[in-house]
Amino acid sequence: MPGILHVGVGAFHRCHQAEYTDDALEAAFGPWGIVGVNLRAPDLSATLGAQQNFYCRELRNHCEVERRLIGALVETISVIGEDGAQQSAALGRALKMASSPEIGVVTLTVTEKGYCHIPATGELNFDHHDIRHDIANPETPVSVPGFVLRALAMRLASGRPLPALISCDNVPDNGSTLRRSVLGLAEKTDPALHERLEREACFVNTMVDRIVPATRPEDISGFAAATGEEDLGLVVGEPFRMWVLEDRFGGPLPAWDRAGAMLVKDVAPYEILKMRVVNGIQSNLCQLGVLSGIDFMADMMAEDVFSDFALRTISREVVPHLPAVPGIDVSAYVAETVSRLKNPALKHRTLQISTDGSQKIKQRLLEPLRAALKAGTPCDGLLIGIAGWMKYASGVDSSGKALEVLDPFAERTKAIAAASGGDAARLVEGMLSIEAIFGTDLAGNSAVVSRLAATVGQLQKRPARQVVKDFLASQAV
Repeated sequence: MPGILHVGVGAFHRCHQAEYTDDALEAAFGPWGIVGVNLRAPDLSATLGAQQNFYCRELRNHCEVERRLIGALVETISVIGEDGAQQSAALGRALKMASSPEIGVVTLTVTEKGYCHIPATGELNFDHHDIRHDIANPETPVSVPGFVLRALAMRLASGRPLPALISCDNVPDNGSTLRRSVLGLAEKTDPALHERLEREACFVNTMVDRIVPATRPEDISGFAAATGEEDLGLVVGEPFRMWVLEDRFGGPLPAWDRAGAMLVKDVAPYEILKMRVVNGIQSNLCQLGVLSGIDFMADMMAEDVFSDFALRTISREVVPHLPAVPGIDVSAYVAETVSRLKNPALKHRTLQISTDGSQKIKQRLLEPLRAALKAGTPCDGLLIGIAGWMKYASGVDSSGKALEVLDPFAERTKAIAAASGGDAARLVEGMLSIEAIFGTDLAGNSAVVSRLAATVGQLQKRPARQVVKDFLASQAV
């Protein structure tokens, strides 16, 4: 029986929250099956739908492989397609399910850009085309905030209690960000509903962690060769997993705690640790990897120049400014993170990590930079990672080869690069002028601007690998 509605049934959800729910059902069976809703691609009908929503979760650690069938998903609804009538019917079915009394929990993995917010501030972006649509058409939403708001409005109109709303994305204060987006939209469309949701709705902050690369055709064919079964819903991940949830919802939840999830009063320290260490290393390296022609993160970490750079930057520039995290030995956590990122069995593409970098850079690199600047401590490694993003976002590498930039700001960043005429200082000035990404403080810091310009200039002329190697050599003197 369904009790959870999940928005955004991608690989991460299937390898993380769905597995936790499967474990929770095994520990304490109850009405907690998952109904998965996709408002965007992929269309699940030909994959999970064709397999009665069963799929295998495959964990890889170097040469070790562990497979398990996951059965927590009981239904999937894809609000996708060319047929307007079918899409409308699917949306109606999804909203009806979301507003039904048996759904006690709504979880989300919709990526950073799914919240339709301004990355630098966390506030709803009212100029976002999907938000403009939902303000004009609140009963037929296309955005995630619009879908959630419509479902909550339908619940209240029918006299049903509201579900727990649990964001599971790598967004700062993810539950609070979802709250700002949903309530911001409500304030524009229905002030009375806004006031009631402000009092009654419960948005839960979480921290989620497991490396789950996008499933590749080679993964599916390899699974079929090993098992004799084709699994189009296969997901591949690492053995490590972690889930920390804010313990503030008064209603019933699945027995996630009995499956290893942590319920705490304050998620923030765990979130900052994970964002700035695990995701921080990834974002500090991934664009440098793309610029270097390195496809996978594990291949980057296999090169001493990049693994040494990652460890040096995290240990010297990030760790000193982390908050105390209950129950976590930070030095051991950093060592474990490096080991995880070196796992050669995980084919996590540097381009995948670079995707939507404008939505990720604030929490992963800019906030650690600001902390170091405030403390007056070294930050050159972080600046190299930020310069790497700027060079990648310009759309060409040091040899002039065009790069695929997958980002909501790609059109603007490539235009800035073209207008700079190859002048690194003009490029940096243009990038820092994007207040939605960088805010206003960094553009006014002359030391930051000059160091970024110097590094971008180096990346324009030389391979990223050599720039990093020279940086490490200069630090050893």
